[in-house]
Amino acid sequence: MQAVILAGGLSKRLGGVPKAGLMRDGQTLLVRTLDAAVQAMTPQSMIAVVGPVEKVVGWLAGSQQRNFVVTVQEDPPYAGPAAGISAGLAVLEERSGDASGSNHVLILACDMPHASEVVRLLLSALRRCNEDQGVMAVTGGRKQPLAAIYPLASLRAAVAAARAAHRLENASVFSLLATVKINDCVMPAGLTADIDTWEDARAQGIVAGPPDAKG
Repeated sequence: MQAVILAGGLSKRLGGVPKAGLMRDGQTLLVRTLDAAVQAMTPQSMIAVVGPVEKVVGWLAGSQQRNFVVTVQEDPPYAGPAAGISAGLAVLEERSGDASGSNHVLILACDMPHASEVVRLLLSALRRCNEDQGVMAVTGGRKQPLAAIYPLASLRAAVAAARAAHRLENASVFSLLATVKINDCVMPAGLTADIDTWEDARAQGIVAGPPDAKG
């Protein structure tokens, strides 16, 4: 399995402070998300981190998993998660093709403090699925398309169709996934909580990082 981590948002409700560079327990949220994603990796797998490349490199400083990582920014920059997924899949295909033997791809937002447990539950749920199906986290009845594992072939086809129709930039992720077979993975309330505001950050014990982490 390969993975795409989305780290390219504008963080408007955080005053423009990038979520990926926020800190918890001495690590940036991006490093924590990368560590979570590594649970799903096989020896030839890669992880695409989508966001401003120079900043991503800074946010990943100190990570022991950087040898798995390729970086890319969606085009145009800050064009939303559907465009980010497209960019991540493209760079993974460019770098590894089918050499990894991956049938699925893990998609994660960079700002879930409990990403490790989310990935563990997704992997467990995937074992009960057919090969052409994926799993998406659901908490409190709310589906979380950026906490999911998708069948790679179906997601690539959906992205190709959206690109051909010029429907990637600032597009709904749910519209992108309309043709992808996905099962619900119900999780405890709050497990997929993300960081949209400073109130969210304080509630999760998260603080702004040093200047190089803030971007």
